[in-house]
Amino acid sequence: MNKKLTYLLGTIFLLVGIYLSVFQTEPHFYTFFSVGLFLIFLQIYNSLSEKKLFHKWGEEKYVVFIILILGFSVLADRIGLFLGFWEYQYISQFDEIIKYIFEWGFALLYITLSFMIGTKLFEKIVNKKIAWIFSILTAVILIGIFTEFINIFPYSWRILAMPFTNVQVWEFFVIHQTIGYMIMAIIPFAIYKFVERLK
Repeated sequence: MNKKLTYLLGTIFLLVGIYLSVFQTEPHFYTFFSVGLFLIFLQIYNSLSEKKLFHKWGEEKYVVFIILILGFSVLADRIGLFLGFWEYQYISQFDEIIKYIFEWGFALLYITLSFMIGTKLFEKIVNKKIAWIFSILTAVILIGIFTEFINIFPYSWRILAMPFTNVQVWEFFVIHQTIGYMIMAIIPFAIYKFVERLK
């Protein structure tokens, strides 16, 4: 897809998502928000990296990647629901389909891309391992705070409790904003690297 068109579509989706959240308190704002950030971050990453994301992937790799991402989405969400960590406003089976494809799948991708973009930027001043640490502690946490802030208006999802501690800063659970978002960045990143190495 053309670079300018990707940025334009991503920006439109993102702004629609923010509008639906802030002004309409629409729970499914996150579908537009996630797709928008994914498109924007995908283009930013591809502009920074010599090797584009999904470079020379065949259909088999895409299928494996999608299955693993959706599998992780369902597993993580079901565990979180079972343990009482969060809840949703959703009530229908259609909501569930939207949730796992767009509001988990695409969300995991844009969170992971924020980590990858941060790593590329920090690699300009430090080695790769240190860049990973800096990126996970800045880019990922910041995108997590932005995401949770936009969710405050409709509460598409509501965090109820967290393991270890329920300490909050304003509306944000500290564990969710740190360890939670780190997991949402690292596991899809590991899945991507695994699929990348498949022949």
